[in-house]
Amino acid sequence: MDGPEKTLVEVLRRRAVEEPERVAFTFLVDGERDERSSTYAELDVQARRIAVALASRRGNEPVAIVMEPGLDFVAAVFGCFYAGRPAVPVYPPEPRDVAGGLERVRRIAADAGGSLVLTTDAYRTWLAGEAAPALGRMPLVWCAVDTLAEGSEADWTDPGLDGAALAFLQYTSGSTGEPRGVMVTHDNVLAHGAAVRTSLGLTPAASVVSWLPLFHDMGLVGGVLIPVQVGFRSILMSPLAFLERPMRWIEALARYGGTLSPAPNFAYDLVVRRSTPAERRELDLSRWMAAMNGAEPIRADVCARFLDAFAESGFRPASLVPCYGLAEATLMVAGGPAGMVPIGRTVDGLALERHRIVAVAADTAGARTVMACGRPAPGVAIVIVDPATHVPCPSDAIGEIWVAGPQVGAGYWHRPAETTTVFAARLPDGRGPYLRTGDLGFLDDGLLYVTGRLKDLIVVRGRNHYPQDIERTSSAAHPSLRPGGAAAFALAEDGEERLAIVQEVRAADAAGLEQAALAIGEAVGREHGLEAHAVILIPPRTLPKTSSGKVRRRACREALAAGRLAVVASWYAGVRREGSRDPGTVSPDAAAIEAWLVDAVARVREVAPERISADDPWVVLGIDSAEAAQVAADLSEWLGRSIPLRSLMQHRTLRALASALDAEAP
Repeated sequence: MDGPEKTLVEVLRRRAVEEPERVAFTFLVDGERDERSSTYAELDVQARRIAVALASRRGNEPVAIVMEPGLDFVAAVFGCFYAGRPAVPVYPPEPRDVAGGLERVRRIAADAGGSLVLTTDAYRTWLAGEAAPALGRMPLVWCAVDTLAEGSEADWTDPGLDGAALAFLQYTSGSTGEPRGVMVTHDNVLAHGAAVRTSLGLTPAASVVSWLPLFHDMGLVGGVLIPVQVGFRSILMSPLAFLERPMRWIEALARYGGTLSPAPNFAYDLVVRRSTPAERRELDLSRWMAAMNGAEPIRADVCARFLDAFAESGFRPASLVPCYGLAEATLMVAGGPAGMVPIGRTVDGLALERHRIVAVAADTAGARTVMACGRPAPGVAIVIVDPATHVPCPSDAIGEIWVAGPQVGAGYWHRPAETTTVFAARLPDGRGPYLRTGDLGFLDDGLLYVTGRLKDLIVVRGRNHYPQDIERTSSAAHPSLRPGGAAAFALAEDGEERLAIVQEVRAADAAGLEQAALAIGEAVGREHGLEAHAVILIPPRTLPKTSSGKVRRRACREALAAGRLAVVASWYAGVRREGSRDPGTVSPDAAAIEAWLVDAVARVREVAPERISADDPWVVLGIDSAEAAQVAADLSEWLGRSIPLRSLMQHRTLRALASALDAEAP
């Protein structure tokens, strides 16, 4: 570990004594120049003040943190630590569905066994105004961390924790249905931080720039906990600031000399597409030493485009660090070492579908490139296991990734059966316990390669197919198809699993649709030996995805079955069926913009476009701030000009917005 400290409380207390005036965190309010900062001494004072408030309420149950990103969020996390109570970061309710968001908070708080919620005065006031009845019915006690009495921190007493104490509960992405909190101890966090420090060569001279949500493991651990543990500065911004204008992320890295920044795969792709060579030439990224790409599997083409685009900014190939991790292991399992140029393996696609690794030349028909996610972090053991027999796989076979090490969490909160299944797996010879990740991959020359998710596999006539490979083939099959806009999954037909592909089209005339669909079928047949039983074409940016840009294949299949996809046209077993939407043509007039906006709102609301009226006010449409930022970003790309987020909200309806955008067109 980094030092003799046993907990994060001891770590921050030491820094507050030894480096009281050193800036620990800076939050960019507007994502650019408007900044707020906190020193180690100031953070320590805030944490003690919050801990005293928590101590006034008996018990040691977990405490939910529900607020917008910012310095108060950071202080709330450490306030929980200082009180000896596990922190529970929770996605805050949004304007679209305040009551539903509050219900999610209530469910997670109930699962955690507590009722106390840390927030800010402004956020609590907003909630009370937006959903007073729902707020009043819920057995939750709200405490605003920014209204606590100055001087009360003097009453703080050290809770006397040891490393086995819970630091926080990280609720997984499925928490809105059945909350499932990963138990992460102080030992886990300190062991993880020490491993990452060694892997990436981090020192107190480093600095991190992050826009990742603080209630997610990647944002919390990477942007808050590791910086305090190692002792370097963290520059944070809201995810909305990034989504509205992705280059804010890169500009902040250049302005502050950031050396570390983690982001999902989609962010590296997005920032290339939404920047110009002229913008990139103005930046100096020579100090960015670790650009951590945390999506799985890593896209080789995205890595190549990013390296090419930002080479003239001084960004070096060795600074791109593909990595792999999950909340159940605190965060990073494999990545680096620092200074290693990303490595890809070119393998036979047909063998890959049979869970075998066969190296081939890059120009071989059906070849696939799989990116390495680096070496296992120090202290982490990885084995590749047959998920059915639990027998370790031979070196040329793909299996489930099992992980062991001091950073693996203590299990799922109040879920002993699931904890045993997931966190206590053993090999037939008794070795273990291991964490079952549910991810598939292989090890080669000490490097981990992730090939996909076990549950997403498509099995047709006994052969395994990786959906992401089929999706890449589909998107590249014809110029009318949108890259990154495909979902491949299995449909049950006459008792058999059949392949279905949902693919976004670019704005194009209807005459080219049949050629595009035919090209998809031919490409998938040629490269994967599969017949596409169903090819469904949908408008651009209507494919269900997560907030981090990952394809939601199950949601896509369910939306198709329920008739919620805005289908342009579809072919089942080669027979065409007309869709409900006309793809139209790219034309910046009011009617085209209005149609685009209707489709965009339908996509984020996950409803059929027919249910969206262009005359409905935004409040009726129920678009939250994150969704509005994404709409603004996509609209900017489509129109080829910047559309600020505030422009959307200045106009009452979609029709009014479309008319204004048409009038403002150059």
